[in-house]
Amino acid sequence: MKHSFILALCTAVALLPACRNHSAPVATEFKQTEANMTAAAVASDELPLSESEADQAPALPISQKIIKNAVLRFSTSDFEACKKRIADTVKKYGGYIASEKQENTSMQWRNEVAIKVPAATFEQCVESLTGGASGVDEKSITSTDVTEEYVDLDARMKARLAVEQRYVQILQQAKNVKEILEVEAQLKGIREEIESAKGRLQYMDHHVAYSNISLEYYQTFANSDPQSPGFLQRSWLSFKDGWNGLLSFALGILSAWPLIVGIVFIFIFIKRGIGRWKSRKTPANVNL
Repeated sequence: MKHSFILALCTAVALLPACRNHSAPVATEFKQTEANMTAAAVASDELPLSESEADQAPALPISQKIIKNAVLRFSTSDFEACKKRIADTVKKYGGYIASEKQENTSMQWRNEVAIKVPAATFEQCVESLTGGASGVDEKSITSTDVTEEYVDLDARMKARLAVEQRYVQILQQAKNVKEILEVEAQLKGIREEIESAKGRLQYMDHHVAYSNISLEYYQTFANSDPQSPGFLQRSWLSFKDGWNGLLSFALGILSAWPLIVGIVFIFIFIKRGIGRWKSRKTPANVNL
């Protein structure tokens, strides 16, 4: 009997630490989870390799992420033909026109076009667009390497995904409403960061795959344009400029008719006043 009591007492003492560890709340576990999982995920996306495996494992190539942009500005002698040529060129190289803004005046026609073209055909498209221009005013090409930012953001997103999975496991072990709400609050913040990182990665992928071309072309009809056509057409443009100037002058006079009418009334009023004043000062004729 005495031996049975001692055996039961020893068993209870041995099980006491295990019971205490089992009764620890889930909230204590998830407070340390994010830091541990993030550090582990950033350090390596997989389990660490042994030295022999690390020597034999080939290095994964990292493709460069380069965003290309071009700014083009040139004049043309035939606006409509140039517009059609640009549309055909963009279509030929697999691109598309993202936006277009055209402004037409009596002196100049102008069009601003935002073009998206695959990075593989970017240089050929730029050369074709400027090839048929009358005179190129501006041509600049820039390249931005976002490889480092892309790799860093991708690693951080994978780390957050690993933390998210761990929190999902902790959520399944939650024992009460308080623990559930705390874990869900952490999950919400992590998932927002993941969505933000995904959006940024998609943005960079799209701009790497499709380069940007900001194109502006114009046709000037003023007589002073050094790129104007031949003598006969320049004579016609001069006549047109003179006619437009006359019309502008006539329209200016018409728009100022209230001022003109007011001046006429003031002139008549002053003239009559002067006439009356003179008639008063003139002595009346005396009949003899």
